[in-house]
Amino acid sequence: MSGQAPESVRVLVIDDEEGMREGMRRVLAGKGFAVRTAGDGETAMKMLDEGPCDIALVDLKMPGIDGFKVTEHITERFGSRTVVVIVSALATVDAAVEVTRHGAFDFLVKPFTPGDLMMVVERAVRQRQLIQEREKFLSELASERNLSRQMINSMSEGVVVLNIRREPVLMNPRAEELLGIPFREELALDEIFPEEAAREAVEGSVGSPEAKPETRTVQLVSGSGADGRMLNLSATPLLRDGAPGGAIVILTDITDAWKAEQDKNRFVSMVAHELKSPLSAILNYVNVILTGMFDENPAKVHEMLERCKLRGEALLDLIRDLLYINRKDAGKIQKCLEDLDLKKVLKEQLEFFRASADKRGIEVKLTAPLERYPVRADRGDLDRIFMNLESNGIKYNRDGGKLEIQIADGGPFWNVSVRDTGIGLNPSEIGSLYQEFYRVKSQKTSGIAGTGLGLATVKRVLGEYGANIGVESVPDAGSVFTVSFPKA
Repeated sequence: MSGQAPESVRVLVIDDEEGMREGMRRVLAGKGFAVRTAGDGETAMKMLDEGPCDIALVDLKMPGIDGFKVTEHITERFGSRTVVVIVSALATVDAAVEVTRHGAFDFLVKPFTPGDLMMVVERAVRQRQLIQEREKFLSELASERNLSRQMINSMSEGVVVLNIRREPVLMNPRAEELLGIPFREELALDEIFPEEAAREAVEGSVGSPEAKPETRTVQLVSGSGADGRMLNLSATPLLRDGAPGGAIVILTDITDAWKAEQDKNRFVSMVAHELKSPLSAILNYVNVILTGMFDENPAKVHEMLERCKLRGEALLDLIRDLLYINRKDAGKIQKCLEDLDLKKVLKEQLEFFRASADKRGIEVKLTAPLERYPVRADRGDLDRIFMNLESNGIKYNRDGGKLEIQIADGGPFWNVSVRDTGIGLNPSEIGSLYQEFYRVKSQKTSGIAGTGLGLATVKRVLGEYGANIGVESVPDAGSVFTVSFPKA
């Protein structure tokens, strides 16, 4: 006997004839099999409950529970893991069909020789080996499928597999997220890909074995989970035995890169525009001066040079802000976090603006009743946040107005309000305040220099501390900017 060793094969002999039962036991035990015996069906079923066997030799005609019932019990309990051989004197075709229907593998007719017994048992052993190999193969296949499914489900790309009828047979969680729809086998192609460009790419890969993988960039704007996403869609033909079998679609989210490119283009355009206007004004003034038409009017020349100076200073401020943003985005700005007193910082900042405020008769006041207001921050960040707000509170204020800064306890935050009596803002202007290069343009602001980057930078720096900023404003009455900054 080749293959499985006899001693590892467990055999249960079930026969009500003691002589027959003992004879089979001796023959099989002599060949090295591990043999147990039972004289009736009830005993056999109890023994099977205590421990399974690999091969069961079952007599059909037994008192009480007969061989048919025992075979059914073995099949229901152990399936194909136990090979059943019927041992009976009923050598008829009907009997053979009936026992097979009940789950038996083979039929041994009484009387038989030891050779006949061993021939049938060896066939049963080979059947058992085939079953074990099949189970091992199915287990490995299931394991590989499970591993493949886990790998597909863990991918950062979305994966959609379509059959030849354009129906989805697989959609990983990332694809469901990107497309904004849960997987259903009955999903139509236009439900999965509402965009025509996406469907064209998929259709081009499904129907032809000569089709080549095709990558298209598709903007998805529909679906609850996919609003505004930009995806790269790659469709590859799925072939079965060389014939078209569907398509594999890979979805890569390039939204961040696409938005970064759009932001860069918009940023370059805005910078060019912001640089162009003051430079044009400076050149126009210089050209007028160079014509000599005001040589006899030094006061006029001085006025134009003052305007050139203001425009030049505005350009320099813009360049400084741009360099700061660039260095910050590149991670080149080193923060030096230290324990600071917010009250002391604000006092020093207001002292810096004292001269420009006095020049316009603006009353500056700091209200901070506590002795100290501890924060942990970079001093340069605090200056960039509050000096921007204080500078705006003076620039956009009216002559003889007021600028009041107040610190209040806001639980885990210090609430710093910067209140002015200036030109104020309407609701539409408030919504755009923190956009880069945004400036309120009106007759009231036409003579006020600025880069349009100050509040955008304030918002960005505050975000690094988990701080917030809000604004309340009434046109021609003033504005209140409130910063909630974490306590130390």
